[in-house]
Amino acid sequence: MTNNNNKWGINLDEVKCPDCGEKQPALRIPKNLEQLVHGGWNCEKCGCKMDKHGNKIIE
Repeated sequence: MTNNNNKWGINLDEVKCPDCGEKQPALRIPKNLEQLVHGGWNCEKCGCKMDKHGNKIIE
């Protein structure tokens, strides 16, 4: 079971983009320091930024 409020730790669950539903790759290339340290993606399909649990990041 994952804790969606925890920045630390590992999420091994499949993650889909909260905007378009696109499955995110298991292997990722971090786009910034936050993603490098805590995980997360920028959706290749729509550009949505999300954390390692698939929660949208609003800046």
